[in-house]
Amino acid sequence: MSIKNTLDKYSKSNMYPFHMPGHKRQLPGEYQIDMTEVDGVDDLHDPESVIAEDQKRMAKLYGAEESYFLVGGSTVGNLSAIYASCEEEDLILIQRNSHKSVYNGVTLRHLRVGYIYPTLNCDGIFEAVTLNQIIDAVENNDKPKAIVITSPTYEGYHCKIKEIADYCHDNKIILIVDQAHGAHLGFHNDFKESAVGHADIVIQSLHKTLPALTQTAAMHLSGEDVNKTRLREALDIFETSSPSYVLMYSISQCIDMLEDSGDYFEKYVENLNGFYKKCGELSHIKIINESSNIKDPGKIIISTSKTNITGVELAKILREKYQIETELSSFSYVIAMTSIFDTREGFKRLAKALQEIDEQIESGQINVPDIAIAPVKAMEMYQAKAKSEKKVKLSNSQGMVSASMVCLYPPGAPVIVPGEEITSEALELVQKALDYKIHVTGINNGFISVVN
Repeated sequence: MSIKNTLDKYSKSNMYPFHMPGHKRQLPGEYQIDMTEVDGVDDLHDPESVIAEDQKRMAKLYGAEESYFLVGGSTVGNLSAIYASCEEEDLILIQRNSHKSVYNGVTLRHLRVGYIYPTLNCDGIFEAVTLNQIIDAVENNDKPKAIVITSPTYEGYHCKIKEIADYCHDNKIILIVDQAHGAHLGFHNDFKESAVGHADIVIQSLHKTLPALTQTAAMHLSGEDVNKTRLREALDIFETSSPSYVLMYSISQCIDMLEDSGDYFEKYVENLNGFYKKCGELSHIKIINESSNIKDPGKIIISTSKTNITGVELAKILREKYQIETELSSFSYVIAMTSIFDTREGFKRLAKALQEIDEQIESGQINVPDIAIAPVKAMEMYQAKAKSEKKVKLSNSQGMVSASMVCLYPPGAPVIVPGEEITSEALELVQKALDYKIHVTGINNGFISVVN
């Protein structure tokens, strides 16, 4: 019996709910499955029956030793993994373009941080980190307790997970992989480089690339180097004590589909191949199509770098003229994020729109700024957050030590980090992003928090 089947049965029973939630299963639609930890539906924080069975089912499906449901997105997984893997003042190495939740985990655990610097390509996109870049970071720092990498990246670029995992294990370093955008990997030969079974801890957002509700995610463990008791304690700390049964139902339902997903993935690959074929020879717009060993084909990168329009402008045209909303728009590219539930008609609609736009625009050159800002660390992040702060105008903040994390969002990778000096390069990048109408977080009406 799965949590999905248990909730279906319970919602149809004559049981009267003198318990939370307050809607008493009287809301319209499917909300009757929104429960609390009553007898028979198990407890996410101490699973013994249906949730425990579904987590075992997930582990078997993904090839993990243990798997955990997460109902607070990959953020909960990143925070818990970092907390459980390190002790205060340990050194951790992370990608400079890690998601802000990784930075928050480092700050909360009071860790020293070193950076792994990935390559930035000509379109202003960070590629996946390489083993050599990781080795360089290890050799230029003290031996780290753990390493956090992102694979695939927001744009879909894969690390060579196995060789990186082998290196980390040979050197007694815990490897955590933020694979938020890779929950679909491993279910078809065109979707490679799943980190499960190689890295010590893998965090995946089911809701990003699979048919599951927002906030649904999973954590997978392999090996004996992670303190599992501490990891469960961390999940108790960072995950709500009232986990949503609606979200757990969605995870259980997603597992059902993945256990019999062959047809879904075959149709998905067929649709993707059809799209890439149709849009492979546009005159101005470029569809970045790499081998599946390098990049996830489900992340469609649409480059405008050789045109006379920015990525932001392309996204606006797609939204306003063609009613197509894309995942991200940046200086010179747009990301169309796809999944097994995208339809053939949807892919055709996107292809037709791009073909029409391509005929209407001209050749050009978008000046892509260098987003690989070299940080100047004055103190550790947790030290900066422990000090008093004051607000200053962003334009007057050069040379001050930031107390804010400033990110281009999405994807949420920081430009300025607490504890770092605010450089002219960082300010120029932030201003250019604002000029391009790219969303910037960490700035409040032109002001930034700095260490007082």
